[in-house]
Amino acid sequence: MPVITIDKRYLKRLTEPDLGDEKLAERISKLGFNVESMDEKEISIEITSNRPDLLGAVGLARAINHFSHKSKRFHYQITEEAPLLEIVVGAGVRKTRPYIASLAVTGLKFDEVSLANLLNATDKFTETYGRQRKKIAIGLHNLDEVSAPLRYDAYKNEKFVPLSGTGEMAYSDIIEKTEKGRRYAETIPKSGAKRFPVLKDEKGALALIPIINSERTKVTKETKNLLVDVTGISEYLVNKTADLLAANFMDMGASVRKVQIVYRNKTVITPQLSTDSVRVPVSMLENEIGVEIGVNNVGSLADKMGYESSYTGNIVNFLVPTYRFDVINEQDIVEDIAIAYGYEYIRPAPIRSVNSGGLDTLTIYRSSITEAMAGLGFDQMMNSYLSNDQVNFTMMRMPVEKSAVRIRNPKSESITMMRTWIVPSLLRNIAASQNVPSPLEAFELDMAFTMKNGKPIEGYHMAAVSAGSRSDFNTIKAVYESVSKEMGVECKIEAANHPSFIEGRCAKIVANGKGIGFMGEIHPQVLNNFGIEEPTAALEIEL
Repeated sequence: MPVITIDKRYLKRLTEPDLGDEKLAERISKLGFNVESMDEKEISIEITSNRPDLLGAVGLARAINHFSHKSKRFHYQITEEAPLLEIVVGAGVRKTRPYIASLAVTGLKFDEVSLANLLNATDKFTETYGRQRKKIAIGLHNLDEVSAPLRYDAYKNEKFVPLSGTGEMAYSDIIEKTEKGRRYAETIPKSGAKRFPVLKDEKGALALIPIINSERTKVTKETKNLLVDVTGISEYLVNKTADLLAANFMDMGASVRKVQIVYRNKTVITPQLSTDSVRVPVSMLENEIGVEIGVNNVGSLADKMGYESSYTGNIVNFLVPTYRFDVINEQDIVEDIAIAYGYEYIRPAPIRSVNSGGLDTLTIYRSSITEAMAGLGFDQMMNSYLSNDQVNFTMMRMPVEKSAVRIRNPKSESITMMRTWIVPSLLRNIAASQNVPSPLEAFELDMAFTMKNGKPIEGYHMAAVSAGSRSDFNTIKAVYESVSKEMGVECKIEAANHPSFIEGRCAKIVANGKGIGFMGEIHPQVLNNFGIEEPTAALEIEL
């Protein structure tokens, strides 16, 4: 989880100037975050990765003020209807970094502390949530030095004066010779045409995106007006980041103006300041948290977490703040209401039963198989159930199954479905551990998911992978024989073909006349897809 270090006096200035250190630490702790350290000047706080809105003093102060009932600002609106500027997006960035959002900010009053916080917060955001600028990058420019029209496109190897530079440099030289260029070089896909994503105005380049801005539009504490650009690979996240920044600038007392983004086939106005609403029954809140709240108290708890709420009967409608990225469904609301209620006031209730507890039969069964695999020297892995078509199917040389359990409205290309088998997860583990001496042997016993008659079905699978110079069909067959004995089920193997395995070195595992799994040597193309250099054998059994 990211740790932010901010000026303590500035944070208090945004909340309560006379707030004591202990009281400040207590309020941050009640929000669910750890104060790592605090001295006379700075405070370091560990922020959960799902709350990018808190990666700076302005966002954190907003959360503290809401929690203390000292803020009633729930809406963020822009009164001026007409966009101040227009950015035309060219076709050159369509396949590399296709999306941009922007906003104009006027009436800023910077000092050294507030400017440093803004720059540090945007850096922390792009480094953590933005995945080192691969997913999201933010550019800040002195609006008074910007001359319309603006265009975002891929350009040939031209020159401009980079930030803190003393002379013009070619785009390629910036990437090869400067510290930021080398650091973020991988964010610009290599292409034979040697074109670079650049935001330009009438005078020239404003930024080589997402590497570095122009010295011409450098932001200082004397800057009063800003042009902000947000670029990335996800239109949703780019637009939400612009919303977050707009809310932050409004909380700093500045005015925000819209910018029109003109794509080839559509026009978008940013920031959109979009909000969602989530309806949650009070009974669900009470059952999940385990306390009696009452519909009248829910509104006060919602205020503490920055939500505006209304209710009809026993149903509460929560308006999600425009700066929140993490609220997806009712469970996120439940978690926030529990934080507002206070975990220290939630007491465990004894379970009243005349029966004694114990492990069920299936748990004992799975535990015996786990012990057997550990006894064979295999390391147990625990991977996420979430996957995507690329890993689950394409990299395994399998056709994409449209009937897999899919995530509705996925927020990321890496999480679009529930995995249908475990071997791909283990191959990723092997690929990430190739600095460990071989053989690499890993297993996982957990759930995989399928669809049957239009309904999702979850079932336990056991998968094992062995990677090493001597890993072959006989290696994994010996593992299968040990596991089948532990399962207590009479199994047999039959010759079979599977696109993920080498033809002629693959077998189907059959029990009671039904195929329950595969084993064999992984196909070289699959190994190449995952970046695995050693021969690898694998098996997977549906328990």
